Amino acid sequence: MNSDIRTRIINTITQLIPSNIKPVDYLSEVLDIGKESAYRRLRGKMSFSFEELFILSQKLDFSLDKLRKDNEKGIYPNVYYDPEGAFIERLKRYKDRLDMDSQENTDTMMIAINYLPVEFTARYSSLFKFFYYTWLHRRHTDLSKLYYADVYISSELETLRTAIGSETSVSKDIVFILDPNVFLSPLREVHYFHGLNLISDAEASLIKIDFNHMIDYIEKIARTGQSDSGIKYNFYISSFNIDVNSSYNILNGRVISFFDFQFFSQITLTTPRMCGAHKEWLESLKRYSTLITESNEAAQAEYFERQRKYIDRI
Repeated sequence: MNSDIRTRIINTITQLIPSNIKPVDYLSEVLDIGKESAYRRLRGKMSFSFEELFILSQKLDFSLDKLRKDNEKGIYPNVYYDPEGAFIERLKRYKDRLDMDSQENTDTMMIAINYLPVEFTARYSSLFKFFYYTWLHRRHTDLSKLYYADVYISSELETLRTAIGSETSVSKDIVFILDPNVFLSPLREVHYFHGLNLISDAEASLIKIDFNHMIDYIEKIARTGQSDSGIKYNFYISSFNIDVNSSYNILNGRVISFFDFQFFSQITLTTPRMCGAHKEWLESLKRYSTLITESNEAAQAEYFERQRKYIDRI
């Protein structure tokens, strides 16, 4: 979130909270969050989710639409007229969220994905550059003829990439439910841009190498059931297509759900009832999925071999 927008939101909320109540106590009670989380929001270290702003706008009687109109001139041009700067800004916010999550005691994490999340791609330089390249294409119509070779990874962007790629989860138990085409979809994009001669043969080969390294890494975790850092994983392959990347988390006894769009744009839910409904949906999805971690070795081998064949076809 833009710092000016965050400041405006914080000022609006604190001015409307009754003077006889401490803002941190008010937020903690109304939003059902811990005091430390409330302090982070008040200090601008953590953004309010849309759901939280909706609840507060009803309780304190302020207009979200007015906040949007007051700031829309500062929000949208950044994405469309400076897509590179917008990418870095959003990546910083994404890393900030990962850093805050790493400070929490995460008991459970259940994740469903239909496209590769930032944490997967950030481990590999060519793969990350490709996703940055496709992001630029989608955000800037003037870049329809942008060549992959012309995309520059600045030192700031490279530092963010390596930092995110080395992030270690503190969750005790992570469940991944993979869309059956989670790897095929980005490979089709590589094939598309390669067919337009915007990506050269040599560049496509480097992307393919990174894809294979990523498949090897995920297959190793699926086979052993844990990462090198000792985090326990369970990988499932969904029988159905997954609509959007999402995750259900239990952090320090609190529930929180994230819905990711367009690589790293995010909606956050913290209301127990809504998070509970999300958990039920993920549990239902898991029932119609095949566990490939430390079991069903034939299905596991067949799945990863199929992904490698997709890569070879580029």
